[in-house]
Amino acid sequence: MGAPVAVRGELAGWPLRVGGYLIDSLITLPGYILYWIGMPKNWNASTTMGDSSNAVSGSDSGNIPLMLLGLVIMLGIGIWNRWIKGGQGQTVGRKVLGITLVSEATGKPIGTAMAFVRDIAHILDSIICGLPIGWLWPLWDAKRQTWADKVMKTVVVTTSK
Repeated sequence: MGAPVAVRGELAGWPLRVGGYLIDSLITLPGYILYWIGMPKNWNASTTMGDSSNAVSGSDSGNIPLMLLGLVIMLGIGIWNRWIKGGQGQTVGRKVLGITLVSEATGKPIGTAMAFVRDIAHILDSIICGLPIGWLWPLWDAKRQTWADKVMKTVVVTTSK
């Protein structure tokens, strides 16, 4: 594989960034569905409306293999898309919308390890004051960065699809 090429473009707006994140979330949906279907369930039923003497309740133990399959699918897609593809600058969602994550200093993708660290840094975007202020920060920030982007010195720019 050759050296990463520097990417220069206009700073990507918040709607494109959110759209990319939503697309990335949607591709993990099959794993979430399998996990949910396999989860243990509690249920209540009654044969006559309002008559608690005929109420029946119970639970099932779930389907552990189905839950594990769903978890493996979610984790596998997450690692591949968020960190491997994301470290190369474009997750599936970013590619669809024509945006790329790059180092602010070099204009090159940040790599798999730093994409992982950036995802951890996104905790800052969610926990300050108990509100997701950091996720909204690109709406008024001059560089359109989340707080995680500021910590990691990254920007999201528009590129060709």
